Amino acid sequence: MAQKITKVTPLGGVGEIGALNCMVYESANEAVIVDCGSQFPDDESLGVDLIIPDFTYLESIRKKLRGVVFTHGHEDHVGASPFLLQEFDIPVFASPFTAGLIRQKLDEYAVKLSTPIHVFKPGEVIKTGSLSLDTIFVNHSIIDASALVLEGEGGFIVHLTDWKIDPTSIDGAVTDLKKFSQVGKKGVMALFSDSTNVDQPGSTLSERAIEKRIKKICASHPGRILVTLFASNINRIQALAGVAKSLGRVLAFVGRSMHENTALARELGRLSLDGVQVLDIEETRLLKPEKVMVLLTGSQGEERSALTRIAFNQFKPFQIQEGDLVLFSSKVIPGNERNIFDVINHLYRNGARVLYESVHEIHTSGHAHQEELKEAIHRLKPRYFVPIHGTYRHFVVHGELAQSCGVKKENVLIIENGQSLLFNQGQATRGDIVPTGRVFVDGRGVGDVSDLVIRDRRALADTGIVICVLMIDRVNGEIVRGPDLTSRGFIDEKEKPGLLEAAKKKLMESLSALNWDEMTELLDVQEEVRLSLRRFFKKELERKPVVIPVVLEV
Repeated sequence: MAQKITKVTPLGGVGEIGALNCMVYESANEAVIVDCGSQFPDDESLGVDLIIPDFTYLESIRKKLRGVVFTHGHEDHVGASPFLLQEFDIPVFASPFTAGLIRQKLDEYAVKLSTPIHVFKPGEVIKTGSLSLDTIFVNHSIIDASALVLEGEGGFIVHLTDWKIDPTSIDGAVTDLKKFSQVGKKGVMALFSDSTNVDQPGSTLSERAIEKRIKKICASHPGRILVTLFASNINRIQALAGVAKSLGRVLAFVGRSMHENTALARELGRLSLDGVQVLDIEETRLLKPEKVMVLLTGSQGEERSALTRIAFNQFKPFQIQEGDLVLFSSKVIPGNERNIFDVINHLYRNGARVLYESVHEIHTSGHAHQEELKEAIHRLKPRYFVPIHGTYRHFVVHGELAQSCGVKKENVLIIENGQSLLFNQGQATRGDIVPTGRVFVDGRGVGDVSDLVIRDRRALADTGIVICVLMIDRVNGEIVRGPDLTSRGFIDEKEKPGLLEAAKKKLMESLSALNWDEMTELLDVQEEVRLSLRRFFKKELERKPVVIPVVLEV
């Protein structure tokens, strides 16, 4: 007998955009995870490679877990899958393209599954344990995306994240609004809905419109054309391949993920390059400029991406030349502005012309605008409305939008990560707050970099470091050698001659004031060295570097 969902808990993706999406749906005896995404580190997360959700709560319900279902293949929904599946041996459910992306990640981290990934086509029903999830195809900026429908106590629960309506999509597949209506007629108790573009009026621009605009731009350009975009946007790549074919240009792919994703899409029959000549990037140098189109990664200005290396003349097979046109067919993700415009400036410096979203509409979002969001609410007719995938301001605006569509004000539930919701006989109440947070992945270490370590790294980056080496006689407490001071990232000794010598003199005065008992106690000496030097530099420079005392006994 199928069990009904009684508890829903977000472990990530609520109160934030494009990060750590992870939701847990529970019945009395079973639980299923929906998505497990990662977040790329920001400037404050020094030295960190990746950020993943905290799995503490999952550990507490380990015996209930019956599987993980992935709605689509973007990093903020699948990026933490290797770490999840290292810890929990549970079934995995994903659509074909999403499954392929997950397999690549598992191979990268050498994670072996005990059973193969269960592949479903959007529109099919998934069964894991006694839990049943229906899937609904939705348009997004990646192929094979799905909404989920779960049976809850008192009605259906719909998980609708990362979606839009594109009536003229490149591959002809359109969000299944008919199924929305069918589910709505059966009775939807709660709708969890994407809020990313709730402040955008109207509807999202169709991919066909973007294809036409890019083709018009390319048709009038006599030189080489480079287009940078997310490698997961297979429909956009298909459209660009069509543009290249119609204009008689050869196509070259650059970037590891661009090669991997297009190969996977072709293998699945989701990308056709029939009639398009595809060459290695080196071979394009032998062709006339008007015959070349290059698709490459690096739309966010990533440090080692193909476009960044080309812009900074660090990519031997291909260099920018006068007359090149570079199109950024992607959005600027907040936080990446500096890197992106640094790359654009270098492209201009090398003679290229650059077009991007804010000056030309050559990109469309994968997230629904207001009219599409209202369409979903009207068709699903939920009793309770829970905005997800956005910041708090998005949630407030989305809640107001839901009210305009007939949802009662008291039935709009704004929650944060860790805040569980309980469903019983058609009523929703707030439950307990479970542990959540961000876990840092640094190299091969998972979770061994704490917030304290990050704070130390920030301090080192902000103020620099001074190392003091001191050798003391363990018997009488006399200084045998030192103190020797070395600084890194703090001062230029040529610019401040005599400063370290003055610091040594001040330190010796402080140490001479200690008695014998204190001078023979290492911890006391270390603390005096740290405090004395920080006081000195604060007085002299109004700066307090990180001081590391190295006190040795002989």
